[in-house]
Amino acid sequence: MRIAVSLQLLIESGCGGIAPWWLVLLELAVVLALAFGVLTPVAALASAGFQVTCLLHADWPHAASLMTATVTAIALVLLGAGAYSLDARLFGRRRLVVPPDPERQ
Repeated sequence: MRIAVSLQLLIESGCGGIAPWWLVLLELAVVLALAFGVLTPVAALASAGFQVTCLLHADWPHAASLMTATVTAIALVLLGAGAYSLDARLFGRRRLVVPPDPERQ
């Protein structure tokens, strides 16, 4: 999912027009952070922000792909980086363990 979000941001970079150099470098940094899984929730939120900004200036045929990219980035914020990422290597894998229901026993 990280790769899909980073490719969507890379394809939609610049909002279809000529972007300033600093915005291109910022988008490239976010793409690389997503691809390698470094600070994934922050990078995915930045990606969603880029997509929403482009969505405000897009025409209707282009808006559908931007909405899909935004929803995918928000899903990545909620899901996290995954097991094969630098986040998992640096901070450890998180596992949710649901305790048994005491009323059922």
